[in-house]
Amino acid sequence: MATTQRTPPKTTRSPTSNIIKSQTRSEPDITTACDFVNKNRYKRARHGDSPEGATVDTDVSSQEPEEIQDILDKWKKEQDARVAELLADQKKFMAQLSSDIRDIKTQNSKIQASNSEICKSNVGIVQSIDFLNKKFEDLKTEVELLRKERRDQQTYIECLEQRIVDLQHKSRSSSIELRNIPQATAESSTTLTKTVCQAGAAVGVHINESELRDIYRLPIKSTTSTSPRPIVAEFTTVQTKQTLLSAVRAFNKGRVKDDKLNTTVMGLSGDRLPVYISDHLPACTKKLFFQAREYASKYSFKYCWIANGNIFLRKIDGDKQILVRSAKCLSPPVNQVAVF
Repeated sequence: MATTQRTPPKTTRSPTSNIIKSQTRSEPDITTACDFVNKNRYKRARHGDSPEGATVDTDVSSQEPEEIQDILDKWKKEQDARVAELLADQKKFMAQLSSDIRDIKTQNSKIQASNSEICKSNVGIVQSIDFLNKKFEDLKTEVELLRKERRDQQTYIECLEQRIVDLQHKSRSSSIELRNIPQATAESSTTLTKTVCQAGAAVGVHINESELRDIYRLPIKSTTSTSPRPIVAEFTTVQTKQTLLSAVRAFNKGRVKDDKLNTTVMGLSGDRLPVYISDHLPACTKKLFFQAREYASKYSFKYCWIANGNIFLRKIDGDKQILVRSAKCLSPPVNQVAVF
């Protein structure tokens, strides 16, 4: 059978195909082929961990095994030296780290011991604080009780003082006090009785000597005082005392200062001196009466008087009278004074 052959189509061959063809072609001459391969082989890049002095373009296949072994031994020694250096640095670092850890453990132990001591001492301090706090609360309670007891005692004392004053007023309910009457050289109860009778006659009240239960001069308060001592006259009845005091107020009312009751009107010898007749009051009531007069003058009260041992204030005519029981009644403003 006849073989039919076709003409192959014309193709354009690229340089690459020529290179591939030239690289893959078969050569009958082996020596020529090896030269071709050696001329067209690629060089391998040298790695960072390759032994120093190794030539990149050296063909390992062209070196002797002894040379390769030397290169490997040299590289191994370099690697071992490097690893040994790294191990030495790491060992040194670990030794330093161990030393630091030991120091930290020692410091931690000291801190724990110190904390234990602090805790023990804190327990004692807390106990001391609790003890002191308990004592403080006890003292506070005791102080409050003492304050309450003091207030109660103060109230009770004021009550007792008021009772004493009431008793004094009751015991002096029929007594009067004459002030600024000169003292005679040879003075007796008879001359004092006569003086009281003359005072009653001056204001239009007849007083018998039998109506006087007792009469005397008060003791002197100060050795430097030059004023005569007051005369205290106790009547047999309160009515006689009230009659005499009313007559004295009526006699002095509407008169000028020089024409009011005085020693000349009473027929006493010596210089003309004003004579004052009032209730025989305790010292505390006299002091309160003085304070009430000052209060009345300060806040423009028109009237301030005393009757039966009680002190009264009145702002203007027609107002209610204000009973002054103690100095506390004089402390608030005028419009806040208790009215009785």
